Amino acid sequence: MNPQAEEAAERIRIAAANTDKLIIRLDTLTNRIDTAHANENRELVEYYERQFAEASAEFMGGVEAILDGWYALRGEARPPADVEYIPPEALESIHETVVSLVQGLPVDLSARLAPNPAIDAAQGVNILVSPDPASSPASRGGPEHQVDVTG
Repeated sequence: MNPQAEEAAERIRIAAANTDKLIIRLDTLTNRIDTAHANENRELVEYYERQFAEASAEFMGGVEAILDGWYALRGEARPPADVEYIPPEALESIHETVVSLVQGLPVDLSARLAPNPAIDAAQGVNILVSPDPASSPASRGGPEHQVDVTG
């Protein structure tokens, strides 16, 4: 791997380790919220919900770092969030890449994604134009890249 790819791989390893820790923390906080609800302790529920929101934001930051690293490993520019589309087969590729990097296995970066009907020829990036650009996070003042966890 070239030095830039090695740097991206290391960022992915670190982000993956941190997100694994955050998954455990989120699970623990979920259990604490449930217990506080059962004990009708509103103050603790609110406290743990704030902690959960902070950990969730940190987790999503880790996911974004992994995606940024994956694009960097492939030598591709990441498209803006309002036009980024990651097909299911790419999600599989991302997962396989992260698992391989974490386990210290070789990573095959030669495979490219199948062309998408809407290709940004200037950047050579596969994108799908959002049907409603006004609903994009960037247009609402949010971060440029954001993962849609709703499906």
